[in-house]
Amino acid sequence: MGKRHLKPTGDLGRIQFLEFDLRNTQSIEESVRHSDIVFNLIGKNYPTKNFSLHDVNVESVERIAEACAKYDIDRFIHMSSYNADPNSESEFFRTKAQGEQVARQLFPETTIVRPAPCFGFEDKLLHRLAGVNNFLSVNNMQERFWPVHAIDVGEALERIGYDDTTAGETFELYGPTNFSMAEIAEVVDREIIKERRHINLPKWMLKPVLHYLNKVIWWETMTADQLEQECIDQKIDPNAKTFKDLGIEPADLRDLTYQYLQDYRSSSFYDLPPSTAREKQESKKYLHVIDDQ
Repeated sequence: MGKRHLKPTGDLGRIQFLEFDLRNTQSIEESVRHSDIVFNLIGKNYPTKNFSLHDVNVESVERIAEACAKYDIDRFIHMSSYNADPNSESEFFRTKAQGEQVARQLFPETTIVRPAPCFGFEDKLLHRLAGVNNFLSVNNMQERFWPVHAIDVGEALERIGYDDTTAGETFELYGPTNFSMAEIAEVVDREIIKERRHINLPKWMLKPVLHYLNKVIWWETMTADQLEQECIDQKIDPNAKTFKDLGIEPADLRDLTYQYLQDYRSSSFYDLPPSTAREKQESKKYLHVIDDQ
């Protein structure tokens, strides 16, 4: 029921929901056996009481890839992550790399897609920085990466699915601009016309607190491993294909913050134009003064 809003996005009969369990091989096989293309978008970057990161990012990939191979599915497209590395200090990045290896072993034609941190509706990047509860940080928010628009990632997945020449390839999907988390926070603050303060704590202090906190609470919050991820810059695989190979020009984060963050403004500033438009107006004002002189 939580996904029923997706139903109207397709024509009658095109979107059907099937319930399955990651530990129930039969239910997975029932979900994929009549498919031409299977997209595996399952993944978590925090553990729960029912599933560890290895359960979700490795064992589930193994079961899905086995089902695809068993029923001779034409295409299997596996969503991995940026910085997937079997030697990473982050367990999430390690398990994502292990999942890639398992998928390729069981289904050699697997297409692997590694998106950078995404921004868009209900994202966990812009909305997190704009929210009032996000005030603790580590590494002085100096983690650097190329944020990518979720809509561009969706379009890329569609083109990959319908292009058989992408079988067996690896794609790194990232935006056109490299930011630090602190630079994105500045962009967000300008857009919402508020200043969100962040308290920087050393990793050695915050990591054990989050480790034990996540054993007690039952709702999603920051984990010790996510803390580790925020201390690792994004690395691009030079051998992977990109948006360019799909004929897509990725959007820049600064051009879309107004669309996603306007609701965080107070009523006094709600109808003001985007920050980029305001900056252009101000620059024209100063240029006009110079011309008059």
